[in-house]
Amino acid sequence: MNRRDTVLAILALGTAPSILLAQKRTVRIGALGPRKNSVFLPRALKRLAELGYVEGRNLELIYRSADGLPERFPALARELIEAKCDLIFAVGAEAAARALVDAKTRIPVVLIAIDYDPVRAGVVSSLRRPGGLVTGVVGETLALYAKRLEFMREILPKVSRYLVLSDNFTKSQLEFSVEAARMLRVELVVESFGAPPYDFEAAFAKGRGAQAGALIVLTSPAFLDQRDKIFDLAMRHRLPTTTGADTYGDREILFYYGANLDKHIARAGDIAAAILGGKPPGEIPLELPTDITLMINLKTARTLGIAVPKSVLVRADHVIE
Repeated sequence: MNRRDTVLAILALGTAPSILLAQKRTVRIGALGPRKNSVFLPRALKRLAELGYVEGRNLELIYRSADGLPERFPALARELIEAKCDLIFAVGAEAAARALVDAKTRIPVVLIAIDYDPVRAGVVSSLRRPGGLVTGVVGETLALYAKRLEFMREILPKVSRYLVLSDNFTKSQLEFSVEAARMLRVELVVESFGAPPYDFEAAFAKGRGAQAGALIVLTSPAFLDQRDKIFDLAMRHRLPTTTGADTYGDREILFYYGANLDKHIARAGDIAAAILGGKPPGEIPLELPTDITLMINLKTARTLGIAVPKSVLVRADHVIE
């Protein structure tokens, strides 16, 4: 993004372009997420740095990770509140946002809601006018889940039963998936993991026993950490796999359909800068993804003996040969 685009983006949020200059006062930003090495937060921090808020110079970052245990979020949220942050990012998981809202903090919260709908979750009253002190970006919607299943059905018209990997971090995503499956009249075989370690071998055995013909991997920090094992098992069991957007990279996925997360999460940095510049968070609409990508992996398709219809290929934004 060039300087002109940056100025326009900030003006669109109703904030003076003076925030593009490095701030004299050090701001303290908290971040609450499910894992230490979030793949999402750095994209927002990079955008903040472009706007003059640079970690180690005039920005102090305090990160608290639940280390894969959602029950830790309430205590961690209180730690960030007691640290008197100027703003807190709630990264990825619904449980992180819920912990901050339930704590009734008076600190502005910027959601990076990758895997849930903040309105359905009761975190905000509406997307257009969230009110209160919470706003941010939303990565997934029911429409994206439904479209993802539509593509899977179009590519594999004879498959009507899908294995779904879920855990404590993907409850909202699972709700989306179940609703979309009901709309499209396909069946889901759900493996919901509890406490780690997860037995992926047993999950795939369950899918095989239920004659599932494809795999849906929801977005979870645990699944990201174990992605090599998951996709190796998927190929061993010859299960065509789909995920949301670029969360897991190309790998052996048959296709992904979802938001361009780099660009979308960067908007969380714009929103945070606007709030630090004085814009009330409740007046900033939550942003839905607008740049949606369909990737088709023909290399994986050939390995699995799948002929991807031309009707799908012509709509692909990215094709791996």
